[in-house]
Amino acid sequence: MKKVFLGFIISIFAVSVWAQSPLAKPTPQQLSFQDFELGVFVHFSIDTYASQGFLPGETPASSFNPTELNPEQWVLAAKAMGATYIVLTARHEQGFCLWPTKTTDYSIKSSPYKNGKGDIVREFTDACRKHGLKCGLYTAPWIDSNWETQQGIKVASSGRIEKLNDPVLYEKALLKEKEQIRELMTNYGSLVLVWDDHFGRSDALDSIPQGGKFREFYAALTKYAHELQPDCLLLGRDIEHVGTEKGRACYPFWNALNTIDGTNYTVSKTYRWNHCNSGNPLGKFYRPQLSCTTDALSTGGWMWTGPRKIQPLERRMKAYYETIGRGAGLIVNLTPDRRGLIPEDLVNAAKKMGDEISRQFGNPIALSELEDKVQVLKFGGMQTIDHVVLMEDLTQGQKIAEYSLEAKVNGSWINIVTGQTVGHKRIDQFAPVTATALRFSVTKSVAENAVMRKIEVFKKSL
Repeated sequence: MKKVFLGFIISIFAVSVWAQSPLAKPTPQQLSFQDFELGVFVHFSIDTYASQGFLPGETPASSFNPTELNPEQWVLAAKAMGATYIVLTARHEQGFCLWPTKTTDYSIKSSPYKNGKGDIVREFTDACRKHGLKCGLYTAPWIDSNWETQQGIKVASSGRIEKLNDPVLYEKALLKEKEQIRELMTNYGSLVLVWDDHFGRSDALDSIPQGGKFREFYAALTKYAHELQPDCLLLGRDIEHVGTEKGRACYPFWNALNTIDGTNYTVSKTYRWNHCNSGNPLGKFYRPQLSCTTDALSTGGWMWTGPRKIQPLERRMKAYYETIGRGAGLIVNLTPDRRGLIPEDLVNAAKKMGDEISRQFGNPIALSELEDKVQVLKFGGMQTIDHVVLMEDLTQGQKIAEYSLEAKVNGSWINIVTGQTVGHKRIDQFAPVTATALRFSVTKSVAENAVMRKIEVFKKSL
């Protein structure tokens, strides 16, 4: 009896703490980004033309020579998949720049492409805007193999956390990175996202966070980038990586989090590479998570190394369910070959994935846009259902911690799902049930006045 009473008191205390804690709230830009849901990553750089025998950063710029490059083809392939934005590797880890930067000769201006007069970042951003997709760019601030080799840093040390502990070398690296990000963020219009790769590396890859100059480096660069484009989101400060490249997010899934050092310039305490990044319902910062995948659409790695094997449609959709269907975003890799074109089989696979998403979620049996915590959706007759899509209104923070779905079968309510978080989107799949109505109920929340945004009921077409 004492244990039962103690459990009751603890439960009441937990609810009280939840109710009194201010929730982290998203910015308008973060809310918009969560609505984008599906994006495409275009990995294309000097790596595509690297030959055996060359160390990272040593492949000569003269090797970069796409003969049929067409960024419009990339954008149209992304659009056919249902993507709303697309990110290009403006500068990958080897250090080769796809724009005529003033910071290094290891760039497109030293390549045969358009006799050194080309600018693929310009072609890419123009193609995005022509076809109505948001555009983002990738850089790798911590790893620039070509530049590091010139500074006397051995390739084997390229990824080491402490490599820029020397203050002179640190300042040179930061100055170079700031100038490159300035060029990208002032010469190509507004960007929706800058994927500044390796943010949080020192805090995530080892059991003990290392911080140091690495953390200072990313904080300084991120602050500078936000001064240039305040509305652009950066991986790290504004968007957090789910922690894997397999197209899989954690569940339950919270957008709020607490960071390693209590500032907005480090990763969350729940972030570890290849582990579940759950977030924290009472976290200080709101930071949507983004999942990237190099193997859900096709095998073969990020950059082109030869023909790739298309994954079965079931694998592609599994990534969709386990990322977007859990409240995260998903960015899918599409890789141009040495011509500068995405091969036709990858284009077709992307389109089939987009078609399948539309087929499964294009025509709901029932729809509600009411805000109520308890809702009944009537079907107007008997309907067989097996999917429900839930969306929470996140304007005032993420609140729903538990919910139930019930189907009305032969006049009685039968529980079909007991779920946890909803967040931006939750897709529930269950065995087909024939019913006349669905009842949704919020059964636990971390703050009062949990608000729904949308509920949709589906029967998956065979």
